[in-house]
Amino acid sequence: MKPLMLDLCAGLGGQSEAYLQAGWDILRVDNNPLLSEVPRMIIADIDYLEPHPSDEYQIEYVHASPTCYWFSRGHSSPRSIAEREGRSQEYDESEDVQAAIDHVLRCKEIIDILKPRYWSIENVRVSMKYLVPFLGEPRLIINQSYCYWGNFPMFDPSTLEIPSKHSHDKRHSPIRANYLAKIPFVISSAFLTAMTNQTRLDDY
Repeated sequence: MKPLMLDLCAGLGGQSEAYLQAGWDILRVDNNPLLSEVPRMIIADIDYLEPHPSDEYQIEYVHASPTCYWFSRGHSSPRSIAEREGRSQEYDESEDVQAAIDHVLRCKEIIDILKPRYWSIENVRVSMKYLVPFLGEPRLIINQSYCYWGNFPMFDPSTLEIPSKHSHDKRHSPIRANYLAKIPFVISSAFLTAMTNQTRLDDY
C-alpha cells in the first residue's frame, strides 16, 4: 500500500510535490476554485470537512499551509498598513486576525482527529506572534521565511538552496499569491528524505 499524505490549504501543492513524484498517494485540499487543475486537488473548505480516522489505512503525513495574508508583513499587507497608521493593537484584535488564527487551529484539529505519523503546519515567520500561544515555538525555521510547527524528523536547513520567493512571482496571475507562497521543491524533498530515513520500531 502506498503511503498517504494529506495536504491541507495546499495552494499549488509545494509541500507535497516531492511526495507525489516519489509515488505517494497524495490528497490536496484548497478552497480556491482557480486551483482545480492542480494534480490530486479537491476544492473544499476545511471548515466543512468531516475527517474520520480509519483502521483500514494509516495516514503517514498531514501538512497544512493556512493563508499568511493576515499575518504577513509585506508592504501592502493589511498588517503593515495598520502598523504604518498606528493601529497595530486594533489590528491584532480584529475579527480578520482572529479568523486567520481560527483557520490554523482548524487545521490542527483535523490533524488531531486523523492522528498521522507525522504532521506539520507552515506559515510566515511573522505569524509566530499570533500562533506561538496556541502551537508553542516552531520546530523548524527555514531561510527566515518558512516557519514549521509539528512532529517530523529534523534536518539541517542550512544545507538547502532556497530560491527567492520573487523568483516565482507571477505578477499578473489571478493566483499570484499562491505562486509567491508556494513551498519550494527543495524543502518538500528535504522533508521526504528525513521521513524516509527515519528509523521506526515497526521497521524491524
